[in-house]
Amino acid sequence: MKKSAHRRRESGAVSRPSRGGRSIRVPPTALSIDVTESIPFAGCFTRARRAPWVFLGIADDTQSSFLRGAAAAPDAIRHAYDGRCFNATTESGIDLSARVVDGGNLRPRDSWTASAREYRRRVKEILRSGDTPFIAGGDHAVSVPVLRAFEVLGRPIHVVQIDAHPDLYHQFDGNPDSHACVAARVLEMEHIATVTQLGIRTMNQEQREQHEEFSDRLFVHEARRLEGALPRLDHIPAGAAVYFTVDMDGFDPAYAPGVSHPVPGGLSSRQVLDLIQNGHWTLVGMDVVEVNPSRDVHQRTAILAARLLHEGMGYATR
Repeated sequence: MKKSAHRRRESGAVSRPSRGGRSIRVPPTALSIDVTESIPFAGCFTRARRAPWVFLGIADDTQSSFLRGAAAAPDAIRHAYDGRCFNATTESGIDLSARVVDGGNLRPRDSWTASAREYRRRVKEILRSGDTPFIAGGDHAVSVPVLRAFEVLGRPIHVVQIDAHPDLYHQFDGNPDSHACVAARVLEMEHIATVTQLGIRTMNQEQREQHEEFSDRLFVHEARRLEGALPRLDHIPAGAAVYFTVDMDGFDPAYAPGVSHPVPGGLSSRQVLDLIQNGHWTLVGMDVVEVNPSRDVHQRTAILAARLLHEGMGYATR
């Protein structure tokens, strides 16, 4: 493996080259491992130009309403899931060694409109090539242009959203593109058949009214009613096209402390892994968003985010 000449500096920060050649400063709390020695994403990445699964980072937290930091997550997720500690085989026995293309990171443009256009374009490119995108955000707003791209498949898409927040605000602080408005924007898309939310525990009156407006397509499962195994989601037809969007604050902070909006009483890692592994649908794409490495503890949130993507890729081989 070729090693970077950049080493950890005395300040604790890491300077890493981007795909565009510019140096990126990663906060010291984002990565406490030496990235010059790590085996990214458990050794799943290949040097080949094509593979059925594409890991794509979208390093954008410009639509965050409270704290920034999620832009550092894609690289944290790659390197925390270190092949010296984890292997490339999923729990269900699928070996993904050198079977995943690392698509690098997309970064914000001068405006959200320009950024969203580029994210949509890149995901469309992946889909048109017949490959499946697995995306590491970034804040949750990046899921909106990503899901717009899925119109190219020409089939109804069912979205499964793991989240503490319903994200149903028509606009938040005057911003309709805020990460607090994700589900509201997604439900406006004609190719989105349903949105199913699990882990919700911050529903307020304004968002409840939005839920009622979209009740024929929006299914909300609040965390307080989700002890034990998660529901099978039988309202999604067998074999239907499903996109998973996982906001990491959907998990209880005991499992995912590294988020900007930790809400007690969330889901467990086992519940969500079982849901991913035991689906009855066709997984056409997936994202994990809202990891904030500056708030993480021993990379626990970044590792879990990577594990979810890894298991999603394993399921997609079926």
